[in-house]
Amino acid sequence: MKKIVTMLLAAALLTGCAAQIPSGIDPAFHASGAADLGMLGHWKSARGTEVVITHMGGAAFEMDVTDGSTSAVYRGHLLAVGGARFAEVSVFQPEGSREIPVYVYALVELTGDSMVHKPLRAEWLAQESSRLPGAIYHSTAQEQPGSGGVVVRDRGAMLELLRKAASDPAAFGPGETLQRVHAK
Repeated sequence: MKKIVTMLLAAALLTGCAAQIPSGIDPAFHASGAADLGMLGHWKSARGTEVVITHMGGAAFEMDVTDGSTSAVYRGHLLAVGGARFAEVSVFQPEGSREIPVYVYALVELTGDSMVHKPLRAEWLAQESSRLPGAIYHSTAQEQPGSGGVVVRDRGAMLELLRKAASDPAAFGPGETLQRVHAK
């Protein structure tokens, strides 16, 4: 998922949550684990990025991403928030330190053998997080144009941002489409 994560980071969102590794369930914000076995399998983008998604139980999944000569493995959760599905991908988990874990979020839409993910737009995230207590936006545009992220005090603040995004089509950047690779 290196290419996909790189695209997500460059296009919109790098989010830190000062909370435990997510369970995918927070009823107070109408977020729930959204296991979708239709996501499982081998996928390929038009750019040649290949993603193999395996189920880890409940709403948890693992993605093995290969892009040309690089390969990486990521774990995440599929969340249902505000009537939409979001992939919550862990890109950094501190081990025994006070560092903040980092997640990337994207809207995920699955239709048959096509899966589209759409990152949150940095501009939208900056605007909405400025209105939310416990959220601090930071632009990373000096590194990647159009990118930025938000650090939230607790998981509820991040889920509130996702809830708002679910009802605002302007929240999302261009999507990337992956096609299912069928075994031959």
